[in-house]
Amino acid sequence: MTVADVVIGAVDWSRYQLLDGPASRFGRQLAEFVAESPVDGRRDLWETMENHVFAQDDIFSAAEPTISVLLASLLDERPQHVRIAILDLLFHLVRATSYRDDDLGRRCLEKAAPGGWLLVREGLTGPGVVTEACLDVLDIASPECAQFVRTWMRS
Repeated sequence: MTVADVVIGAVDWSRYQLLDGPASRFGRQLAEFVAESPVDGRRDLWETMENHVFAQDDIFSAAEPTISVLLASLLDERPQHVRIAILDLLFHLVRATSYRDDDLGRRCLEKAAPGGWLLVREGLTGPGVVTEACLDVLDIASPECAQFVRTWMRS
């Protein structure tokens, strides 16, 4: 069992909403996403996120616990392509807003901000494409951590 699995199991997903209704079964879909990621014919995994937990620049209440799961999933060993997909989804969730709940975007940023140093480690130890994905998230969720990564990389 991974750290992400434990976090997913601790969430009462039925309390949250997706674009298409209650998020009751979303935990299982999220577990599959962070385990396998959408590569080579698994576009369906990305589609379980896109137009469900986020749509264009809109997010739904399930985004809040999803951010915690995504950060937790970076603690576990994952292939590079999975890490990039996790960071990409995290980026979509922290940069979006909710058209139904004015505070949801702020709460999502607050969920992501404590993961700043985890993303710094990820960005400094991963290959360039991972570093760039981390910086995309950090620029929004923790600009001071993004600046740290850029300073470190220049030194």
